[in-house]
Amino acid sequence: MKASGVVLLAFSMALLPSTVVAQQQGIYDPGVFNWRFYLNAHSDLLMAGISDPQGARVHWRDHGIAECRRAHPTFHSSQYLERYADLRTAYGTDCAKALNHYLVYGRSERRVGLNGTYYSGPHGSRVTIKSDLIAIGMSSRTAGAIDSRYAGGYEYINSWDRGRQMQIAWTVNGTGECNNPTEAGSSSDGVGHNTSSRWTSRYETSNSAHTSSRPAFWLKPGDRSDCNGVTQLSGHLLTKHVTIGVPGVSERLVEIVSEVTIPAATGHLVVENPALYLAPEFNTFHALNVADCSLSSLQSGAGEQGRPVIASIAGGAAAIGLWSPDLPSSGFSTVGYGRAFFPRATPADSTAKINAVYRRSNIGAGTYYQQTYVAVGSLTQASMALCQAAQKL
Repeated sequence: MKASGVVLLAFSMALLPSTVVAQQQGIYDPGVFNWRFYLNAHSDLLMAGISDPQGARVHWRDHGIAECRRAHPTFHSSQYLERYADLRTAYGTDCAKALNHYLVYGRSERRVGLNGTYYSGPHGSRVTIKSDLIAIGMSSRTAGAIDSRYAGGYEYINSWDRGRQMQIAWTVNGTGECNNPTEAGSSSDGVGHNTSSRWTSRYETSNSAHTSSRPAFWLKPGDRSDCNGVTQLSGHLLTKHVTIGVPGVSERLVEIVSEVTIPAATGHLVVENPALYLAPEFNTFHALNVADCSLSSLQSGAGEQGRPVIASIAGGAAAIGLWSPDLPSSGFSTVGYGRAFFPRATPADSTAKINAVYRRSNIGAGTYYQQTYVAVGSLTQASMALCQAAQKL
């Protein structure tokens, strides 16, 4: 940015309240504001009953900008100021002025909207990894479970309560939710800020994240009669590796690898790697034949089949799908990829779901490995990326 531009901008801003200046430059620009991400990242807004696009927009305009809240996966005014000393000199800690600068000058100057992969602030800590096409976020609220997956202008993830997100969860011995370690937390956590799970370690590169956690059981003692005798925090362990882009295959792929450690032998282990809860507009489902990359329609109701599943918005402009070299699991040839749609009266609560489901029988205590590839783009692009993975990996 030219020095004269800084002086002129700072002078003009001094004449107006900071929130007015930012509004004049388009505070809802899709490069700085996404209503679903804004609510996903701020549980206090959900707890206050803000749950739709209009409510999110009003809060952002009237409070969020001045409070230096983050409303986009790849831009945060506080981090923007932290990253650039010249902006701190010009604007101090005024986040409205920082937002305005980014919209007017910063993008064209190729300035970056975040300051590294990790940030901790008054609204919790967050990890962001990204490529030119995809940004993925995980937070302390969800014990490291993925609560943002952004690509092509779409926030794909629903992060209403701790049973959503893009997370790893499993059940043992067919006992259901009483013995259901859940990466993001438990049913009792609701939409609030705290989680019953423990995020124990993390490290990142620009396009990969590696986390360890001790997940909570979804239900706690007393929630159901058959839950008596269990504790809220499980004795199970999770290590997760997330990498954006697969060299030589497709930049639209994200590899999700989980290592699930169970403390005792079990007759049945069922692992969702991942369970992917989506914005409700992703409610058109397709089965993918990776042999010829053809698609067939699936009903929107809950179901599971042996072919990879893709969820798209109507018309196919945005889609997300799953494939694994290890599915269907041995002995379960007709299942492995699930889908469901859960409409709700509250927009932020409504969700669609796809998952990759791994099944094992009669196994001992130990660590078990799952590997899934997730593709995003248009329906055509996501299909092609999964087919390329199936052919080359």
